[in-house]
Amino acid sequence: MEVNFTADYLDYMAEWARRIEGEIITSDRPDEQIFLLRKPLGVVAGILPWNFPFFLIARKLAPALLTGNTIVIKPSEETPINAHEFARLVAETDLPPGVFNLVSGAGSVGGQLSAHAGIDMVSFTGSIATGSRIMAAAAPNLTKLNLELGGKAPAIVLADADLDLAVRAIRDSRIINTGQVCNCAERVYVERAVAEDFIERIGRAMAATRYGDPQADTNVEMGPLINAAGLDKVAAKVDVALGQGARLVTGGRRADLGRGFHFQPTVLADCRADMPIMREEIFGPVLPIQIVDDLDEAIALANDCEYGLTSSVYTRSLGKAMHAMREIDFGETYINRENFEAMQGYHAGVRKSGIGGADGKHGLYEYTHTQVVYLQG
Repeated sequence: MEVNFTADYLDYMAEWARRIEGEIITSDRPDEQIFLLRKPLGVVAGILPWNFPFFLIARKLAPALLTGNTIVIKPSEETPINAHEFARLVAETDLPPGVFNLVSGAGSVGGQLSAHAGIDMVSFTGSIATGSRIMAAAAPNLTKLNLELGGKAPAIVLADADLDLAVRAIRDSRIINTGQVCNCAERVYVERAVAEDFIERIGRAMAATRYGDPQADTNVEMGPLINAAGLDKVAAKVDVALGQGARLVTGGRRADLGRGFHFQPTVLADCRADMPIMREEIFGPVLPIQIVDDLDEAIALANDCEYGLTSSVYTRSLGKAMHAMREIDFGETYINRENFEAMQGYHAGVRKSGIGGADGKHGLYEYTHTQVVYLQG
C-alpha cells in the first residue's frame, strides 16, 4: 500500500509543474508593473522518521524537485533499506547526478545537515525533541524549517453519531501501522449518553483485530511495533494509566508471538484529562477514552494539549459539525471519516505539532521563496 501511494503521490505532484503561479500586483505608479515570482530555495535536507520510510521520501522529494531545488535525504537509522531501494530506482532514471542525494547514519548526521550553511531548508518529520534540536542547529544560519512533529489526535463521538461508523473509523485509525502514526486517533471523548454502548463496541472491535507477523500471515491487520524500546514505552504508559484508575476493556499486555515486538490492541475506559495516557503521544495500538457531557467540554479537553495536528468528530448534526470546525484548534479535522489526509489537502499542525506543512498547493509552495519585481516602463 505504501509503495502504491508513493507512486500516486509522485504522479499528483508532477501535475503541478504547469500550475505554479505568480502574481501581478497593481501598482500606484503609472507605467509600472509589479510581479511576484516563486523561485527555488536551493538545497533541501529531508530528514525522515521510520514509520513511513518509503512514502516520506516522495513527500519531501517531489515538491522539492518540482520547484527547482536539489535534495539530500537522510533516512532513519531504523529503516535505511527503503531509502537505498528508492535511490536504486532513481539511479535508473535520467535525473542528473546531484539532484537527489542520500546520506545514512545516526541522528548526528541529521544534526550536521541541519547546521550546514549550504542547506536552504530542513524538512523534518519526527518527534518534538528532535525537532527542537534541529531548530537549535539551524538557528545560527536562520535556515528555513518545515517540521511535522507528531500529535495526540482527539476523536469526539457525540450522542447522535453513527456509532457503527465511529467504531469502524476509530478502530482502523488506531491499528494502522500498529498505532505508530502521528495523525491517527490517540484519545477519544465520547458523550455520556452513548458512552457505555460505544466503549463496549470499540472494545469488541479492537479485541477482534488480527495481529501478528505479516511476513508469515498476509491476513493480519496489524504487525509489530518498531523495536523493543517502542514496546517498552507503550507497555509502561498502559501500566501507569491502569495504576491511576483507568479501566481495562481489552488487551493491555505484551503479546509474545515468538518474533517481533507485539502489544495487544488495547482499550482503556474511565480515563481522565490529567492522565499522561490522555496527554502524551502513545505511538502504539492503545485507545484511551474519557466520557464528556457535551460537545463544548469535548472541544475544551481536545484543545488543552501541546499538540495540534489532527482531530476528528462524529455527529449527524451539521450544526454541531460546523461548531466543532470553528472551535477546535487543530491543523486538520476529519468529520465522519477516518484520520487519513488527502494528497491535495494541506497536512499541517499548530502548537508543538510543527511549523509549515505538506501536500497540495500550499505544501508545494513551502519549497519556494518569493521575489517581487518592480518594472517601471
